[in-house]
Amino acid sequence: MTQNLVITGYGWLAGYVGKALAGDVNIIGTTRSHEKCLALKDQGIEGVEYTLGDDPEVVCRHLSNATLLLNVPPGRKSTHLETFTANMTALIDAALSAGVRHIVFVSTTSVYGDSTNELINETSATAPQTESAKAHVAIENYLLAKRDQIDVSILRLAGLVGPDRHPARSLSGRELDAGNKRVNLVHIHDVVEALKKIIGSAPINGILHLCSLSHPKRGVYYIDASKALNIEPPYFADTENSPSGKVIDAHKSWEQLGVSPQYSDPYSMF
Repeated sequence: MTQNLVITGYGWLAGYVGKALAGDVNIIGTTRSHEKCLALKDQGIEGVEYTLGDDPEVVCRHLSNATLLLNVPPGRKSTHLETFTANMTALIDAALSAGVRHIVFVSTTSVYGDSTNELINETSATAPQTESAKAHVAIENYLLAKRDQIDVSILRLAGLVGPDRHPARSLSGRELDAGNKRVNLVHIHDVVEALKKIIGSAPINGILHLCSLSHPKRGVYYIDASKALNIEPPYFADTENSPSGKVIDAHKSWEQLGVSPQYSDPYSMF
């Protein structure tokens, strides 16, 4: 019997995952849009119209012995995320009752905050500063407390880059400070390779970092990226200062996954 992979929030990242795993697993994707459901059907994916906070039964009917990929980020402009967190934990409870086999949660390295200059590994303490990061930590902790019941994989992603997505574009032409802060990025190709391992092989029950292995100053890197992308560069202060900011160490996670990241250097991402 083909394994079910249920992806909540079938957006940009899920599109790459779906293409990579098509034919290997039976993919069900949730979306808030009826039109998107129809578009997913044309791609061979069963679309489920669902908004976080709705009755989860429409999702749970697919979850018996399945993998659930939770990929529903809070809105970027949201400041009070208690409802988002409550809805996510309610969906997790419903999934457990439905007999889900494995939950993969797409989290973020922002759970560590931005006030440290340390090398951060998978066991480092979280220090969330934004409301979004605090919500991610709350959901992570809720899931980690369930590891005696099911396999739980927490993926803390650095800033995402892809063939059609690079943060240099959103920084173009802006005047910014802290050019000496280090860059923590990950390419969608490497994220997909990690997810193929996690979903297709024995699940990894714990926390993983997905990040490149080098960390240039952003005041240097984004200028070079802008030149390569032929866009107006941003203007950074403090670039000449000594490097500062957190470094996400992902060596152990890539080794645990058995994946050698193709985009281990952010300069290979443009």
